[in-house]
Amino acid sequence: MLELINESVSKELENTIGFRRYIHSHPCLSYHEEQTRDYICSRLESAGIEYRLCGKNGIVAKLIGEDNSRCIAFRADFDALPIQEPEGLEYRSLNPGVMHACGHDFHAASLLSLARILKQHPQWLKCSAQFIFQYAEELPPGGAKPMIEDGCLEGVSKIYGLHVSEEIPTGSVGVRCGKYMAASDAFFIDFTGEGGHGSRPSEAMDTVSAAATAITQINAVISRFVSPLNDAVISVCKIHGGETYNIIPECVKLEGTVRTYEAETAESIFGKIREIAEHSAHIYGANAQVRVEYGYPALVNSQVETETVAAVSEQLGIPIQEIPPTPVGEDFARYLQLIPGAFFRIGIRNEELGAVYPLHNKKFRLDESALETALKLCLGIYLKETKQL
Repeated sequence: MLELINESVSKELENTIGFRRYIHSHPCLSYHEEQTRDYICSRLESAGIEYRLCGKNGIVAKLIGEDNSRCIAFRADFDALPIQEPEGLEYRSLNPGVMHACGHDFHAASLLSLARILKQHPQWLKCSAQFIFQYAEELPPGGAKPMIEDGCLEGVSKIYGLHVSEEIPTGSVGVRCGKYMAASDAFFIDFTGEGGHGSRPSEAMDTVSAAATAITQINAVISRFVSPLNDAVISVCKIHGGETYNIIPECVKLEGTVRTYEAETAESIFGKIREIAEHSAHIYGANAQVRVEYGYPALVNSQVETETVAAVSEQLGIPIQEIPPTPVGEDFARYLQLIPGAFFRIGIRNEELGAVYPLHNKKFRLDESALETALKLCLGIYLKETKQL
């Protein structure tokens, strides 16, 4: 079977690279992925694979197996980021200000080719295989939730997903069992009050000082109010207030993010942020309004499925490493709240090719030879799940 896996992937790899390069050249922002969606649909149609549209721009394709009561799903995202790609690639973005700087082109191309390989080998379809092409992963509330509501997980037994990583060498795989990626929530604070002349602050409500006091106190929440056993991150990332140097403004706005692995920790932090905002405003005679937006939940990998990824990697001779938890958010977490599954990393780091820059960076590059690793591993996972490997 190992020889057959290598042979089938080798035959498909040129197509996979072509899929990835086309998607890379035609990136689409979250919730506006119609061009990418239509391209994926056309490739599925040419391979004779049935699909349906799901949610706003999502696609669900399915191959019926001998046992249709059991279904293994694989998911890939395909939205891009609002980043201007620099010169350098022959297949660089043709859409100004939009770039695949997170590897979603890689993910979608891998899933397309996985579906094509299984379609070409019906003897391998011992159970059904579902391919979820998800839109809007980059921008909460994300595409996973509406696609789930539209039935993308109906009949699915378990689910697997991958993401590229510039921290892992090409040809390697990273896994982690249990809590892996953090919940990504946001807070917004408006400090309001009567403005006034900067020379007479005693006659105004100093919204700027209220905001400054709040920032200082918020930055101390983790060290003083969160147990050292519970990992968490708070960052105030945006502040806006005032129009000129000598007028105390009527409103100052703060925005920030909270990353946690436990829902109870998040609630405790938001409670403390509200308390800090209100007290800081009170000191300067101002008012504070706090709004919280809950983003993606924490991503928790199932033990059995994570062990399956590791076992398949070992059987295929793919180097594997355990990766640490990360405070980055990922809405694959929504699938794992409902069914067992695993989310793992494919290494794309290659210093000779300049594939060393972090995700969401305009200089981000990836080593396309990692597509072979992704295809072999995903195909191996399906065959392992159906007891053929």
